Amino acid sequence: PAVFATSFRKPLDRALSQFRFECIEDRGCKIKDVHKWWSKRQDLWNVYTKTFADPEVGARRYFRGKFSKERREFMATAIDTLSKFHIVLSMEWLAYGGPQVRSILGFDDISALTTRVRPHIIQAKRNDGQENNNLGSASIAKASWVPKEYLDAAQYKKMSEDLALDELLTDVARRMFLERLVCDDMAGNIAPQ
Repeated sequence: PAVFATSFRKPLDRALSQFRFECIEDRGCKIKDVHKWWSKRQDLWNVYTKTFADPEVGARRYFRGKFSKERREFMATAIDTLSKFHIVLSMEWLAYGGPQVRSILGFDDISALTTRVRPHIIQAKRNDGQENNNLGSASIAKASWVPKEYLDAAQYKKMSEDLALDELLTDVARRMFLERLVCDDMAGNIAPQ
């Protein structure tokens, strides 16, 4: 049988990381201004919610404005879909995911959960002292851009509003992760490491 797994990262952190990866590190994007880039990347607005709700083509208009009923339905569908996944991880708490990764996915070696992976060889050669991350992406301080520090107040507000449903769904995913971790651990379903 199939096993369904997914992971979530804080939406604003993920969006800013994508801007940095695509544009600042010159991977095809020529836009160096996050304001201009974000206005052109509406496909990233509430992408988690759209992915898990799987709305009909053209439903983008429902994610803004007066369509609160539709947004509630999308959110309910997204949460229902997410709840069917066997494992839901939080990128900021990967170090705690080991027991679930072992028991659900059957991986013996879980060291990858706290090993920093860089997408390109040149980056892999960097030695910034963060090759091992105690918590997952939450412990990569030197490489991560903190949205409140990087973005001006107006852009922070704009991106936060454009990602509001994803923020809610991420909170649900993180809660699922923690509940499953604690409930399985308390029930004795996860072997100690």
